Amino acid sequence: MFGHDLRSRSLISGAILSAVLGLAAAPASADVSLYEQGGLKIDGAFTGGVTLFTSPGAQFGAGSWNNNVGVPGKRVTGHSNWSETFLHPELKASYETEEYGTFYGDVSGQFTMTGGHGDPSLISTTYGRPWMVELENLYGGWKSGKTLVGLGLDENGLDLSGGRQSFRVADGFLISNGTANQGKRGMYWTQSRTAFAQTGVAKLSSDNLRGDLFYLQNNSQNSVMQPGLFDNAKTRVIGGNIEIFGNVDKVEGKPAPDGASNYADRKWYGGMTVFRVASADSNGVYGYNGTQTNYTVTNTPSSARDGMTVFSFHIGGNPLPTLPDFSIYGNAVKENNNTRNAKVDANAYYIEPGYQLSDVLWTPKLSYRYAHFSGDKNPNDDKKEAYDPFFYNAITRGFGTWFIGEIVGNYVIGNSNVNIHQLTFSVNPLDTVKLSVLAYNYQYAAKTQLTGVRSADLAREIDFAAEWTISDNVALSAAFGAAKAGRGYKQNVSTNSSPAGLPMDKTWLLGETSLVVKF
Repeated sequence: MFGHDLRSRSLISGAILSAVLGLAAAPASADVSLYEQGGLKIDGAFTGGVTLFTSPGAQFGAGSWNNNVGVPGKRVTGHSNWSETFLHPELKASYETEEYGTFYGDVSGQFTMTGGHGDPSLISTTYGRPWMVELENLYGGWKSGKTLVGLGLDENGLDLSGGRQSFRVADGFLISNGTANQGKRGMYWTQSRTAFAQTGVAKLSSDNLRGDLFYLQNNSQNSVMQPGLFDNAKTRVIGGNIEIFGNVDKVEGKPAPDGASNYADRKWYGGMTVFRVASADSNGVYGYNGTQTNYTVTNTPSSARDGMTVFSFHIGGNPLPTLPDFSIYGNAVKENNNTRNAKVDANAYYIEPGYQLSDVLWTPKLSYRYAHFSGDKNPNDDKKEAYDPFFYNAITRGFGTWFIGEIVGNYVIGNSNVNIHQLTFSVNPLDTVKLSVLAYNYQYAAKTQLTGVRSADLAREIDFAAEWTISDNVALSAAFGAAKAGRGYKQNVSTNSSPAGLPMDKTWLLGETSLVVKF
């Protein structure tokens, strides 16, 4: 039913209806117990969802094009209609002992399918109605239970795991998603796959301290529909993370908050992350201009990784007891590489204060974010200054993180060489309903990185979003957005895309509505 084109009128009507009703991210709910005997417990879980999209004026009128080994082929459409569907069954097992802690494991798979025209990127990554059945999680681990409490650790204060699993630091600005959801996997907007292909993780916690040691390898793929183009440089990193946090207040009738394990249970947090890229693909588009000896601006943000060292500092939540309605989030990242064939000096940061009027009707909240992702001011020297966004994810704190904007953030920028001003206003007419307005202004951080670009003006966008948690198991989401291209982006596409002279004078509209079921 999702393979054929979707009628724009019904999609827009659905988006408007959902916006009136509200939206939500995937709701949390308990797993289904399948077997429990002694210390052995086996649970099942399932998550599934479908999202429908319509996008008149795609790419500001230029339309979406297919790809022929990196060269635009034919125009797919100027009015993209598409769908994304995923099914994610999961099986979990644990064996709890009195003296030796708890052993656990997880296995899951995903069926994903993108229908219609595919995503409306200038060179679409999901056209051709791709679908895939693929393993998602396959990992095992051990939690210490009470065995190490005498050494100053919490109960289950040591957690060792390895295999194919998800891993996240803070709100996902740098590390959150091990899989690029594009090409034959589809799911470009939904981002349903997050597992890294290989992991080794040690988590330690004591009171209000949490530390991680990690080894991660991302889940890169060679696209069938875009032969010769991997969706991301195959990368192995080794690093550590340390955080201090405060738990949210305990709610009667619910489990005690556990900020050491769950970010949602933290009232505030602050931390530092350091990692080194042990190895990364440096061939083709992942070297400088396709080679390792031509030191000019790179063809892709994820190039020149091999040997890179990354430092990151992050904060989040409400650290001020005297201002309970105030919140602040932020992250600063520095990337350095001085290896023989790859010199890198790049950075990114954001700061996001917000304030909620909790005693006012509908508890309105206003927040402002400034985000900077460095670009390469001198693309002809021997140093890359364009920021590499690594493993960022989509929705960890709601719309706008970290695909910043439903149109431009998803289908134009890649969180590199851009500065973004974002203003967000939200209200909660019901406990289960949230309505938001988000406005964005995008500027190139280094317009000289791009040939023929004389203006830093990239684009402007406004989005209207709604969130409705229908029940513990069902959530509905919807958004409507409009964007206009700036002079700089028009100059970039006109000079650096083929065929040249694409019209880009239309207002780009987007309507989307999503239903997620979880148990």
